[in-house]
Amino acid sequence: MAEKKTESLAVLVKEIKANSSMKTINEWKLARRAFENQDNPNRVKLYELYEDILIDGQLEAVWGKRRDNILNRRLNFVKDGVKDDQINQLLNSPDMRNLLEDLHNTIGYGYTLVQINNIIFDEDQEYYHIEYDLIPRANVHPEMNFECVSIDPNKADIDFKYKEAPLSNYMIWAGKPKDKGLFFKVAPYILYKRGAMGDWAQFSEMFGMPFREALYDAFDEDTRTKVEEMLQNWGAGMSFVHPKSVEVKLHDTGGSTASSDVYDRFIEVCDAAIAKTVVGNTLTTDHSENGNRALGEVHQSEEKEKKLSDELFILSILNTQFRSILKKFGFDVAGGFIWFETPDKDWSALQEKWNVISSMMEKVPIDDDYIYEEFDVPKPENYDELKEEMKLEKMAALMPYGFATSEPIAPEPKPNRPSVENKKTPSLISRLVNRFFAKG
Repeated sequence: MAEKKTESLAVLVKEIKANSSMKTINEWKLARRAFENQDNPNRVKLYELYEDILIDGQLEAVWGKRRDNILNRRLNFVKDGVKDDQINQLLNSPDMRNLLEDLHNTIGYGYTLVQINNIIFDEDQEYYHIEYDLIPRANVHPEMNFECVSIDPNKADIDFKYKEAPLSNYMIWAGKPKDKGLFFKVAPYILYKRGAMGDWAQFSEMFGMPFREALYDAFDEDTRTKVEEMLQNWGAGMSFVHPKSVEVKLHDTGGSTASSDVYDRFIEVCDAAIAKTVVGNTLTTDHSENGNRALGEVHQSEEKEKKLSDELFILSILNTQFRSILKKFGFDVAGGFIWFETPDKDWSALQEKWNVISSMMEKVPIDDDYIYEEFDVPKPENYDELKEEMKLEKMAALMPYGFATSEPIAPEPKPNRPSVENKKTPSLISRLVNRFFAKG
């Protein structure tokens, strides 16, 4: 295999330092402004925000469904209808799985730049190893006037032009230059939800445990000090110490704002918004008392469209830029294409489809090849012969008196007498011919 001669950009750039501070909706707005700056576009704040929201459980659940649809599918390289075992071994290697995940994350982040450094075969483990680098996204500026990788992520300096040779020979770029990605759209819901959960936790701490109240005589500081120490040693829990002359009242508003239900409903709304944004529905991710089977099937169909869109996105990259790189490393890819392996059949869906096709066949003719392709059933080699036999059997079933033949049937032999030689039984086709063309 050929080896790449260009230097890896990942070791030349400065990555942003991890910022674990809690993000707010105001920082989401500031990140947007920095991203859209025409003179010095800055993606640092935006991607710091993304790293923070990715710990959200709902986002992991719904985004994971789309990601797993890509990662749990085998890839096949097919040329002239024949699979290439060598390339397929590469396409289903552990490193290829990681590469697919990075490419799929383009949908969430908006843009991805990958540099393939080398492809080698590990003799000991007997699998292909893909050495590649994910260029830090904050250092990449794909905007029209830049199209570069900057050493300093905070400055849009044109240090490396990744779309020009020789760098471009081993680069894979995906996404739109001005796309902030799907994570930008779900970030507000996660930030608002996080605030609601914090308020709910505070509400539970204040009103979820018994309230302890201690009274003491006014101006008796010694008693007050002893009572406070006693309550502190008693354990966790809310307590209030005040003189007897002081009256304390807790006023309940009498509405939903004073109960935990308001937080529960708010968080549920945020989770539903996240699910709709990522997978296009909520019925396939969350339980809903108002849901029904028909509506659930519609939502499932919408989710399938999202999955199909992801598959086409990945295949468009693999069959263009990645296939070109494979060719540079000596793989014979001319005339072949990369496809996802067909998943296990949904038999209930196939049954419904067959019912529809069967009804149509009663009114209009349907090509047999369409049925074979639609249901992924191999067509028999002697198809024409079997088809002819089926036609003849149907014709025979329509004849009220069975088959007729002009050839006499030999009588059964009598006892103790030489039997007359039986004539050879006519074939099915012969009997049909004799039936229609026998002389009167």
